[in-house]
Amino acid sequence: MVTGGESWLSWVFKFVNFAILIGILIKFAGKPLKDYFYNRHKRIKDKLEQAEKMLQEAENLRKEYMEKLAGFDREIDAYKKVIYEKMANDERKMSIEAMELATRIRNQATLTYEQELKETQYKIKEEIAKLTVERAKKLLEERLNKNDHNSIVEEFIDKLRSLN
Repeated sequence: MVTGGESWLSWVFKFVNFAILIGILIKFAGKPLKDYFYNRHKRIKDKLEQAEKMLQEAENLRKEYMEKLAGFDREIDAYKKVIYEKMANDERKMSIEAMELATRIRNQATLTYEQELKETQYKIKEEIAKLTVERAKKLLEERLNKNDHNSIVEEFIDKLRSLN
């Protein structure tokens, strides 16, 4: 025996006991442990494959949606362009219509002004004629006596006879 430690025989005995224990475990628990680890390995492998498949599907969906989004961006840009063109056309059309309406209003105002002017001129001339006739009548009444009146009437009648 070695002093201060265990003998080598003790070590051999512990090793043999350990080997027997391992042998018993392998004999009785080997198949269930092997099946457990095999099934665990298979489940993990299946889950990894499934995860890779799902990742690939997700990547494909992401690409598909990115393409659709890019398509939507193009469509939105196209719609914006169409809308801006329509707005510009509508603006031009409204501007033209406004100018035409302004021209019509201006022409109508000019026509109304001219009609009002003519009507006012006619009324003024009518009033002047009326006042002139009244003034002439008044002057004639003041300056003409009965003899002057008779001579004017006779002169008028003579002119009428000479026309026939």
